[in-house]
Amino acid sequence: MNRTCTILLLSLISFFCQGQVSNVGEQTISYIDHARERPIKTQIWYPTTDQDVKETALPFVLTPTIQNATFINKKYPLIVLSHGTGGNRLSLAWLAIELAKNGYMVLSPDHWGNTLDHKIPEYFVRYWERPLDLSFLLSSFLQDERFTNYLDSNRIGTIGFSLGGYTALALAGIQLDCELLKRNALSEQGHKEFIVPELGDLTALLTRIPCTEIPTTLKDSRFKVHIALAPALGLGLLEQNYQKMPPVLIIGAHDDQIAPIETNAIRYSNVIGGSKFVKLPRNTGHYIFLNEGNPQLQKEASTYYQDDRSIDRKLIHQQIATEIIHYLANHLR
Repeated sequence: MNRTCTILLLSLISFFCQGQVSNVGEQTISYIDHARERPIKTQIWYPTTDQDVKETALPFVLTPTIQNATFINKKYPLIVLSHGTGGNRLSLAWLAIELAKNGYMVLSPDHWGNTLDHKIPEYFVRYWERPLDLSFLLSSFLQDERFTNYLDSNRIGTIGFSLGGYTALALAGIQLDCELLKRNALSEQGHKEFIVPELGDLTALLTRIPCTEIPTTLKDSRFKVHIALAPALGLGLLEQNYQKMPPVLIIGAHDDQIAPIETNAIRYSNVIGGSKFVKLPRNTGHYIFLNEGNPQLQKEASTYYQDDRSIDRKLIHQQIATEIIHYLANHLR
């Protein structure tokens, strides 16, 4: 190999490796929003040079992390995640780990009352609580002296899945019409979208939403980039244009039966000026965005962890991560 080729190869290796760290630290913290009486249990992932990696005890296929690892003395951009209905703070662990490997600190809270192990039916439809959770979490984290030395407070973004996708867009300034959402939920198509595997038919609960409790806006300008994965609640979206919006990336699954892209991801994209929409390949469903399950979990919870035979979840995750990391690199600078 001649000298020119050697230099070129080394340059390429340097380009692809810069920004990636060898290991990822992980820990759990908790805050309490006393004003709303909501605990906010949160997982953190972050770059570390510690070496004591351990395989996860969770039933997922995940890159090993290091519990309570040492922080690197550097300020990192922050990404705050929002899980889907009936999920939890670990639902998008695969993505959090990938982001941490690429130089981001990641927070992921449990949305109280709307998690896998703590289901309160009312909180499956009180959708406005979720953006408030993320705003409260961000305020608490920015004031937490344990982490302020490692956080670039000018570079903050949010990524959400399903109802969490709506959450990310609400923080960007998207506003739903509560009464329109109620009416559309009674239509044939709307009714289908409010029957969820996690709790069944939510239509009756939805019609009892106290619309007057919903804040006029849930926008939080501290978040500079917003990424929505298979966002839900598009049936409450008015046909208006949002031109002055921060950068928004929306990723939809081609064959999503829970939050169909025509009434959700595409509808959001059409009203948000300058947004980018990416459609995943044919035969990808709503739950493609969740962690890859181990063989036992794929059998026990096939609805969430078993895909069409033509789909390799790991490969789709690589595509999603590449799209997200590239978007963040361009818009969270």
